[in-house]
Amino acid sequence: MASKNYGAQKAGWSQADQRSYAIFYDQHKSAKFPQGRPWWAVVERAAEGAAMPGPVGELQPQGWDAPWLPPAEYIARSVGKATPGSVMDTRNFRIDYVSMIADRKTALREYYDRAVLEAIGQGWEAPNYGDPITFRLRAIVGAPPQSPKIPEAAMAEDPWILGFSPVENETLARLLAHGREEVATAVQSEAKVDKVAELQAQMAAQAVQIQQLMDRAPKIDGRSKAARAAKKPQTASAG
Repeated sequence: MASKNYGAQKAGWSQADQRSYAIFYDQHKSAKFPQGRPWWAVVERAAEGAAMPGPVGELQPQGWDAPWLPPAEYIARSVGKATPGSVMDTRNFRIDYVSMIADRKTALREYYDRAVLEAIGQGWEAPNYGDPITFRLRAIVGAPPQSPKIPEAAMAEDPWILGFSPVENETLARLLAHGREEVATAVQSEAKVDKVAELQAQMAAQAVQIQQLMDRAPKIDGRSKAARAAKKPQTASAG
């Protein structure tokens, strides 16, 4: 009985031959990308008559760049999902900003709840929600989670964060570079500088007013003192 030639059977199949590239489009449209921002991904080749398969691995920007890209899990939730009544999976998807914002807000609340408990346990002043975390407290609770303001800006179609404009959004840039704590500190520092300048201006104005009052006051010298003394009635001596 002849043995089967397994090598010959395997030679006709290649995983590389079963894969190709596909372009997907998110919800952010512009004059350059009227269908939405394009993303490419490797996909398995669909069998004849079958629905288009989902991507293999993560999506990557195609022909554009942005200072921030959403985490893959908030993209994968909608990529390749069939639309109601369709027989083919769609190549259009929506980044799930709503869930991302909710997750980040929850993480921030839990972070500050823990920071308060740790601060009270150590006998330190407890931070308010959104306050910068001190170095010694941060050494215990770690760095704060990422700010929800980034996905909020993306959902609101901020052109810089989406890669549509080179004009930098300074607040978002600080959030991306340093995180929530440093941005809060920077904002507070700017407020303190403004307050100091305001107080210095007030003190300067008060000094001018005091000098003006002193200039208007009658000058008192030795002669005027003597003149006033001469006008005083003389007290009769006893005798």
